[in-house]
Amino acid sequence: ARLLEACPIDLSRDSRSIGLFVGSSRVFEKAGFERLLERKAGRPLMRLVL
Repeated sequence: ARLLEACPIDLSRDSRSIGLFVGSSRVFEKAGFERLLERKAGRPLMRLVL
């Protein structure tokens, strides 16, 4: 693979922790992913070029 794509879930602070299983965009950004676009509210498409 030459790249990885992810669709993390960004939840508000008062939301349930179910989105932590997928991970937030902040976690992916720290791992080197870049935000490509916002597919839905709180569901960005992110990419990491390997």
